[in-house]
Amino acid sequence: MTDPSPVLVTRSDSGITRLALNDPERRNALSFDLRLALLAALRTEAEARETRVLVITGTGPGFCAGGDISAMGQDPARSVERLRILHDIARTLASFPKPVIAAVNGAAFGAGMSLALLADHVIAAPGTRFGASFARMGLVPDTGFLWSIQRRTSRARALRMAMTAEVIAAPAALAEGLIDEVAEDVTAAALARAQTLLSIAPLPFAAAKRALAEVDGQLEALLARELQDQGRMFRSADHLEAVAAFREKRDPAFRGH
Repeated sequence: MTDPSPVLVTRSDSGITRLALNDPERRNALSFDLRLALLAALRTEAEARETRVLVITGTGPGFCAGGDISAMGQDPARSVERLRILHDIARTLASFPKPVIAAVNGAAFGAGMSLALLADHVIAAPGTRFGASFARMGLVPDTGFLWSIQRRTSRARALRMAMTAEVIAAPAALAEGLIDEVAEDVTAAALARAQTLLSIAPLPFAAAKRALAEVDGQLEALLARELQDQGRMFRSADHLEAVAAFREKRDPAFRGH
């Protein structure tokens, strides 16, 4: 019987904890329930003494398909509130006091790509595809994407990915430095990497990571801008057209309003 929990938590005796997004039928799209469960799990593991390294992965064939499109195009105010939860997830991961490894077992699009890039070390399966697909839905990048991506590539490259919503295969992402490793068995590779991190001094790591989140890149300023810009996008005709086009399996016709 399938476990109905939106996020599966598995702790090992060694101090490695795995969080698995658990909505495989929808490629672990970030539904309201999944967002709340992930945020709660992250906050719990940040405080848990028994957790020394965190591994985030997905169940089924995909890591995370991004936002839940079935909830888009309805109530803009509700969409903003849902975005605030993603912002709390981004803040928690950006300053998470322990090493975080993303074991990307399949497609990571939109906020799913943002989620992966917020990890300290990203390992992807060879067939994984990444895509900052926000523009296809008439939206701006969110979940801290423009902050996390610039830690790994140039400003110009980040903007190009955001504008074109191009799909990047794992080997190309590795060559560009967008991810850290490609492995056939991402779970085994993530656990092996986590094992090497168990011996690091926790306090200096936590302090350095928090300093980077608070000083380098101005994460809070970016998240505030996301709320402002995405709030406008949620109310735009182009976003509603993108949602309709997705459901009707056709290309959207954007008109700039």
